[in-house]
Amino acid sequence: MADIDYEAVIADLEARKATIDNVIAGIRAVLAAGVPGTSPSGGGPSGGGIKPDTFLKMSIPDATKKLLEITRSKQSTQDVMDQLVKGGLPPSKYNTVYSILSRRASQVGDIINMKGDWALAEWYPNHRPKAKKGGDSVENTKKDEKATA
Repeated sequence: MADIDYEAVIADLEARKATIDNVIAGIRAVLAAGVPGTSPSGGGPSGGGIKPDTFLKMSIPDATKKLLEITRSKQSTQDVMDQLVKGGLPPSKYNTVYSILSRRASQVGDIINMKGDWALAEWYPNHRPKAKKGGDSVENTKKDEKATA
């Protein structure tokens, strides 16, 4: 049977413990600094900074804009719904939230839908929304002006 150098084992474990303690201290510092995309509750990137009163007295579009500013990442409609409820808004149906955000995207344009995920338009300055079919597009307006001239 081989002799075990317990002093060397203890020294190795203490060195590893010091490294782990440093990592833990670093993570705590990041959480304390309130870095976007982090959450003290361990909720991941979509949970950073959302408290039970974050969205009180806000409309769904305004709360969604604030959510996107806090998380700094695209969110699916379901993720938006979950975070708005977490932040104090009453639950809404999927179709309701999607319709409200779609209307905001077409009328105001500060929130956009990118392949099913909601984002802030300022993040994607080259993003062009889908053209409307036969509606009040710029091209149709120009054609109408030429026809009447």
